[in-house]
Amino acid sequence: MSDELTPTISVQEISIQELFSEISDVTVVYNNPPWEALSQILPTPTQSISAWNMDIEHLEEIASTTPATSTVVGVGGGTALDTAKFLAWKHGSTLIQVPTITSVDAGFTDAIGVRVNGNVQYVGKIMPKMVVLDIPLIRSAPKHLNRAGVGDVLSCHTGLFDWKLAIDAKQENRWNDNLYALGRSLLDELEAAIGDIGAVTEPGVRFVADAYRRIGAACAVAGHSRFEEGSEHFLVYALEHATGDHYVHGEVVAMGVTAMASVQGNDVERVRKIVSQSGVRANPLDIGISQQQFFETLKSVAEYTTREQLDYSIVNSHDITESEISAAWNTVTSLPRVNI
Repeated sequence: MSDELTPTISVQEISIQELFSEISDVTVVYNNPPWEALSQILPTPTQSISAWNMDIEHLEEIASTTPATSTVVGVGGGTALDTAKFLAWKHGSTLIQVPTITSVDAGFTDAIGVRVNGNVQYVGKIMPKMVVLDIPLIRSAPKHLNRAGVGDVLSCHTGLFDWKLAIDAKQENRWNDNLYALGRSLLDELEAAIGDIGAVTEPGVRFVADAYRRIGAACAVAGHSRFEEGSEHFLVYALEHATGDHYVHGEVVAMGVTAMASVQGNDVERVRKIVSQSGVRANPLDIGISQQQFFETLKSVAEYTTREQLDYSIVNSHDITESEISAAWNTVTSLPRVNI
């Protein structure tokens, strides 16, 4: 792999107790659980902020009313990690991320994802000084929240297809052979590690974290995420905007990959195998997505991507037909049902 994609994110496999013994003047941005339990065994931070709302107005209010500290530490899942990014970016603080689940790659990426009028937008960039990988802490979370880590790696499957489609249609020129090779390699490695991911073993957690690290570093260097974000993510954004609901990110993305691989005609069986063997919840009937919501979102996703100026993908290349939507629904509802 070329030096231009060499990972630059520092991941330290230490306990959260070790981290807090070495830092001071710190703002903790947290999800609960697990913060209530963790706060009983950690030094009291300078201040702590509960993360629950990613609307830009809410985040701006937090940034304007919260005193700056030298360090901001995100502790939790995507909302805590992205809120910590926003606050550190606004205050010019050092950012440290402590993901307590592996459902999303937000802790390893520099882009700050927020909600503007109910839509996902990226408003700035900040790279964490360090990501703390406390494996016992992560493994203590409900298993389905760690199996969800499949989603943001499996998305390379549909993301690469959409990227190549855009290049062939001369809709963009940001091609990079090394990024394409990275996406293909991550998919092969994901398939090889799927048993450990499903069992939430230490090697499984390490694989997902390292995949996120490589994805985050590559996206930061390239300035885009085309190789791992395409129509599968756009379907999720459109769905969440239409329903007002927020799902476990990796679970709904895994569903999105399965659905859009069907629309793309893109090796659906490989996706089905990975999803099934991982044990990730990706069947919409488990996630809480109705057939009507699914159909209406797929019918409108092209309009949504155009309005939100998202990248060119399969949804822009042709009008998605009723039969394609029905086939995609049949595919996602044929995935194993998963109880938690």
